[in-house]
Amino acid sequence: MIYVIVGIIVLILIAVGVLFYMRNQRRAHIERIEARKNEVKHLPFQDELVKVKSLNLKGQAALHFEKWKKEWQTVLNEDIKSCELIINDADEALDNFKFKESETKVQEADRLLDHIEKKYGQSVEEIKTFMNKTTDDKNKFDACKIIYRESKRDVLANRHQYGESAGPLEAQIETYEPQINEYQVLVDEGNYDDAHTHINRLHEEMSLLKVDMEEIPELIRDVQKELPAQFQDIKFGCRDLKIEGYNIEHVKVDSTLQTLKGKLNLVEPLIARLELDKAEAIIDEINDAIDEMVELVELEVKAKNNVELTKEEITDHLFHAKDTNYMIRTEIEYVKDTYYIDEEAVQNVRGYDNEIQSLITVYDEILMETAKSSIRYTEVEDNLKYIDTHVKVINEKQEKIQNYLMNLREDEQEAQRNALRIQSKKEEVYRKLLASNLSSVPERFIIMKNEIDVEMREVHQLFNKRPMNVTQVRDKVNKVLSTMNTFESEAMDVLDHAFYAEQLIQYGNRYRKDHSDVNKDLNEAERLFSNNRYKRAVEVAEAAIERVEPGVTERIEQNVLQTKRR
Repeated sequence: MIYVIVGIIVLILIAVGVLFYMRNQRRAHIERIEARKNEVKHLPFQDELVKVKSLNLKGQAALHFEKWKKEWQTVLNEDIKSCELIINDADEALDNFKFKESETKVQEADRLLDHIEKKYGQSVEEIKTFMNKTTDDKNKFDACKIIYRESKRDVLANRHQYGESAGPLEAQIETYEPQINEYQVLVDEGNYDDAHTHINRLHEEMSLLKVDMEEIPELIRDVQKELPAQFQDIKFGCRDLKIEGYNIEHVKVDSTLQTLKGKLNLVEPLIARLELDKAEAIIDEINDAIDEMVELVELEVKAKNNVELTKEEITDHLFHAKDTNYMIRTEIEYVKDTYYIDEEAVQNVRGYDNEIQSLITVYDEILMETAKSSIRYTEVEDNLKYIDTHVKVINEKQEKIQNYLMNLREDEQEAQRNALRIQSKKEEVYRKLLASNLSSVPERFIIMKNEIDVEMREVHQLFNKRPMNVTQVRDKVNKVLSTMNTFESEAMDVLDHAFYAEQLIQYGNRYRKDHSDVNKDLNEAERLFSNNRYKRAVEVAEAAIERVEPGVTERIEQNVLQTKRR
């Protein structure tokens, strides 16, 4: 009983010890959150806020200052105190060994401190943005004063460059002085937000003025010098081209220049009223019209050069086409009784003759046109391109017909050579079959030979027919040649198998006496041989010999091949 009591006491002491240990462990969490609270409480917000005091702390600046100050005071007076109460609740729960409740309070305090730090960061960022904005506005204010001073001085010093726009420019520049001063008034009153909006608008407007002042002298120079000079150059240049024989009426130089001069007269009043966008738009239209006129004139000049360069070449092409057509028609008349000529080709040649004559007629008219005093060379160039394109096509087609006529004789001769070769090769192969060790010439070779004889008789009939259809003859001979090649290939294959089978049987005779199975197979091979089944005879003989002397058939086959080569 005593031991039981002692054991219970020991267990209680252990449990109490564990509880105290766990409490001490969680006490560290509370100490950590307490330390973090103190760090957040002493964040240097005042150091950031004091920067605002460097401004005129009135008006909007004072409102911003009070807002940020009040927000941070709320953080210190409410959020930090709430955090302290939560930490105290966590500590009290821990003293009472309410570990879960204590941990929940610690987490709640942690989240509240996160919120405070986030609020601090947002407020500091707002202050930095506000201060940077005021600095940037001050820089723009200084830039506006410089633009005002330099623009005013520039108009006074270079009044001649601005022409009638000098007065309106001066008036516009003077409107900026009170607006510049307005910014300073707003700053002195502490209204930095209004000052920011005002100076940004003013800076953008004055920057555009600076750009406009750089463009105005260039625009005036374009209106008074550059464009009138271009008008004169185009006018006199086109006059010279007309004297040289160019027809450029389609360019409508005089009327177009008159229209452009009228548009140009509208530009200076626009510049004087500082309506530069409208002035630039009109100048762009004028430049586009000038470019279009110059391009049309340049096309005429280039066209003349191309006409001069291509006339001789086209002349050569036309005469070549005419001569070739005459040669083809003459050749057709010469060979039409000997060779069959496709009627379509004959009709095409006649059609080409008519086309060539038409092209020559048009070409002569073009040459007569070029002899006139005023010519539109782009039209001449287009007509010459049309003639050149068509005559090249005709020359290509006539060349094919010419080659076709030239090949008739060559194709006939080639067909004659192939016919002689077929006859010679057929007789040679058949003699080999008759002189071979075959028991008889296989019937299929007799049939193939007879077919070749029949086909060759038809070939000779085609050769003797007038006019000869060379294409038909050539195709027929090629067909017989293919049959002849098959006849030769199969015949040689049979002769090779027959000779090889004979060599195998002769070699195997030495084993007939001692090997009845070999004797039996060789007898079968001989039977197959006598029935013209030479390939099967080889297979049976090879199998029989290989059983008694493996590998020997390969040597026999090599000897047969060497004998064939000799």
